[in-house]
Amino acid sequence: MSRGLYGRSRPHNPKSPADRGNPRSGSRLPRDFALLWWGSSVAQLGAANAAIASALLALSLTRSTVVAGFVAAAGTGSRLLFYLPAGMIADRFDRRRVMLVCQYTRLTVAALLVLGLLLGGSPGWLLAGAAAAEESLMALYRLAEPAVVRRVVPPPALLTAMGRNEARTHIAQLLGRPVGGLLCGVHRTMPFVADALTSLLAAVALHCMSTRDCPAPRKRRDAAQASGLRACAVLIRSDTFLSTTLLWCTVTNAAFQIVFLTLVVQVDREWDSFGTGWLLAIAGVGGAFGAWVASRLVRDHRTTRGDVPLRVMVWCAWGWVAVTGVAVLGDSSLSGLLAWAGLNFIGAHVNVALNLHLASRVPDSMCARVNAISALISQAIAPLGSLSAGFLLSLQLDTRIATSTATTLALIAATFTTYRHLQVRKRRDPGLLDARKTEELISA
Repeated sequence: MSRGLYGRSRPHNPKSPADRGNPRSGSRLPRDFALLWWGSSVAQLGAANAAIASALLALSLTRSTVVAGFVAAAGTGSRLLFYLPAGMIADRFDRRRVMLVCQYTRLTVAALLVLGLLLGGSPGWLLAGAAAAEESLMALYRLAEPAVVRRVVPPPALLTAMGRNEARTHIAQLLGRPVGGLLCGVHRTMPFVADALTSLLAAVALHCMSTRDCPAPRKRRDAAQASGLRACAVLIRSDTFLSTTLLWCTVTNAAFQIVFLTLVVQVDREWDSFGTGWLLAIAGVGGAFGAWVASRLVRDHRTTRGDVPLRVMVWCAWGWVAVTGVAVLGDSSLSGLLAWAGLNFIGAHVNVALNLHLASRVPDSMCARVNAISALISQAIAPLGSLSAGFLLSLQLDTRIATSTATTLALIAATFTTYRHLQVRKRRDPGLLDARKTEELISA
């Protein structure tokens, strides 16, 4: 007998790649994951294209920055508000079918938007409604995807899969934004025609998977749904790695927005509009390279049980402090771009470690809701960071005040992460959930 993903025993299969002599032989990714990866890549590319095109078209068609801001806020706000309901939906129904519904609905929304723009409808309301629907559907799609990933990927290959998914996200953002701007120049409907096409291709990739059903475990579905969001919140609080990482992400997301807006100001002063393209490109390249390195770093520092130790987070936290310190000391667009690349590089490490931990320790029946709560808590602080950066930059022209604030926030988060790590070492308890603890939370 061998140990399953949540500590349960499973029949030993000598022909299973995970049990062969070569420890890396089980890390080969199956065909279903390749189809899922390509489908999600195309979907995220289309979503990034539609997001930037919506804001650009709102500005060009209405000549109003207020309308453009309203369209952008409609997408962001709807995603945050829909996280918790989306988590409940993804944990209740078959995940693959949920993802298919999301893609076909995106296709319908994009087609209706193209029709509305051709018929001369009110562009502000059309674009805002489409942005809200697009972001909400993609949020539901992303929450359903991790459960499908760990259903089609063997446990030894989860780390490789998470690293590729993280790199995919950065590459899609890197390519999708310029594609959206380019298609806007061709015709105002072209970005959304492309969005509809990417939705169709993503749905086709899901249909081609040999794994047809990805439901929540039947034995635990009723108990898990009855427990609702409260048990998921207790689960997050009870897991030391998860709760510490989530708190670190929440604080540093605010600092991230401060650094970003400060860098935009610096680039605009010194490089004009040309620097904005470099800003977006460096973010994508740094994140993709970080995801590639992270899959190797985390593999080398996993324990024999497959857990990601908290010390990996400690290294990332203090690396964040060092990188933001570069932005403070340099106080220029060049040092800011280097810091920006470093932040995306480190952020990819954190995302890979966190996603691997969620896939390895959180029960399948609660996966989407735990992800939804984590995403809501960590991302809800981002608008506050942007507002704080705008206020700090309005005080005077010196950008060091804003970057120093970001460094201070990173220092506080790193100190707390180190303190939690020392607590774990002192009591010699990793603070991770096991099968018994999880069952108690679900049945409580």
